[in-house]
Amino acid sequence: MSTGLRSKAKEDETKVKSFWKRSSPNMPGSSRKSTSISNDFSPQHGPRHKLTFKEFENHTEDAWDATDDDLLRTALAKIELGSSPDQVHATAEAVIANHSKLNTNPMNNTNSTSQQMSANKKQQNSTSKRVPGGASRTVMQNSPKSKRNILQANGSQDSHDRNGNLDVNLETNGNSHVLDETSQNKKGVLHAPSIAGGGSAPKSQTIRMPMQSTNLAKENSKIEKFRRLIDSDSTDLDELKKLSWSGIPAAMRSLTWKLLSGYLPVNKDRRKTALARKQNDYFKFVKQFYDARDQPMYQTTFHQIHIDIPRTNPLIPLFQQEAVQNIFERLLFVWAVRHPASGYVQGINDLVTPFFVVFLSAEIDDTEDVETFDVGSLPEETQRSMEADTFWCVSNLLDGIQDNYTFAQPGVQTKVNKLRELTKRVDAELHAHLEREQIEYLQFSFRWMNNLLMREIPLRCTIRLWDTYLAEPEGFSDFHLYVCAAFLKQWRNQLLGEQDFQGLMLMIQNVPTHHWGDEEVKVLLAEAFRLKYTFADAPSHLPTHR
Repeated sequence: MSTGLRSKAKEDETKVKSFWKRSSPNMPGSSRKSTSISNDFSPQHGPRHKLTFKEFENHTEDAWDATDDDLLRTALAKIELGSSPDQVHATAEAVIANHSKLNTNPMNNTNSTSQQMSANKKQQNSTSKRVPGGASRTVMQNSPKSKRNILQANGSQDSHDRNGNLDVNLETNGNSHVLDETSQNKKGVLHAPSIAGGGSAPKSQTIRMPMQSTNLAKENSKIEKFRRLIDSDSTDLDELKKLSWSGIPAAMRSLTWKLLSGYLPVNKDRRKTALARKQNDYFKFVKQFYDARDQPMYQTTFHQIHIDIPRTNPLIPLFQQEAVQNIFERLLFVWAVRHPASGYVQGINDLVTPFFVVFLSAEIDDTEDVETFDVGSLPEETQRSMEADTFWCVSNLLDGIQDNYTFAQPGVQTKVNKLRELTKRVDAELHAHLEREQIEYLQFSFRWMNNLLMREIPLRCTIRLWDTYLAEPEGFSDFHLYVCAAFLKQWRNQLLGEQDFQGLMLMIQNVPTHHWGDEEVKVLLAEAFRLKYTFADAPSHLPTHR
């Protein structure tokens, strides 16, 4: 009898362990065939086949879908295939417990003994720092019947963010001061960051205005340099790019982005007429295409855009305003219709937000909070100008990375493969660890390429990052690859500390960037710059095809 029980327990344990392995046909994001593994296939060195579009679409749709979660979907799939909910629940709890052991943030240990809680409280009081503007823990606060409440009622402490990533660092009584100060100080003054914080990148965040220099004399001097360049009869773009690489002052960002995007001409005398002509052209497109959105040939595109717009930064009030959503809907629809080779792809809506925030910030007083400002209160002409400016700048950006969004998204696939090869050479230990635990780069870096890291870092950091992207040749395509490699290396110690597939996936999908500010972005860019010029003259290190 006891032998039979032991045998059944061992069988259940085997099922629970194998459930997380990527050999499962239900694991999203795998770039290998999910059918049975033949004898001539090695998980580390086996042959890889070229994906069909259907396979690629099935394996990566979760990477940009704001409502799906890799692990949750797999768990649900297993339930449908016959595994008991108790097994799935037990496995999930084991994953979270294992992941939490290596997390140094004492606020995560909500299920510890009373003695451990007391010790953690002392440690928290002595080491924790308040991080205004990092309100990534407010995901569930507006929903009394949130997933978190439901899970807690079932005895579980985990939750999922809007991108479907498992977040094991939810609010507790011990860190409620972060929420309090965030609500009181929406300016988001950055304190010294602490890597001890865990959890996913913020989905609710302060966005005005990033990276203000604490050295006013230095800041004013830099503003004057920008002003002299921009106000000259013919702006020297090379000099403007050199000056912009290390960051653009908020007061000069709007004009500088328009120049670096190729939207405004360098000749000062031509700018006013060129701006008026481009804005007029855009609204001709609106009349031609948007007003015909109900035609059968456009209905699918319009429907996808229409349902995606409310998902764009849903916890920032600015993007939930009707006036803003109408602007985004129009410009995305016009862009999609004018670019039939790609059409609209989920993730493109994210790329609109930095431009819109920057151009809006130039139109309002410094004392106003961008994230709560009523765009409808602006004059109609100002709204129309912002909409047209955003459209043309987003269009110019997408022109450089359009192969990311064409059929089968070949640009994304190529960049993911390049990231794998680059990581293999710059950090062989980390690469080997990911390979050994059967982590596919496509599983985590697809979103990095598709959304330009916008769902991994705060919006304020994205804006600062784009200062450099606009100053770099092929910044949003080539240089972004090196930024992704540097971003992966940023978390090498935490990733090397994870010893199983599920722990690695939880870590890499929930990197603790909610506290990030100017210094972190500077370090990231410096490492990316080093990688670029180490490998720029060695193209064989980055083969286009395997």
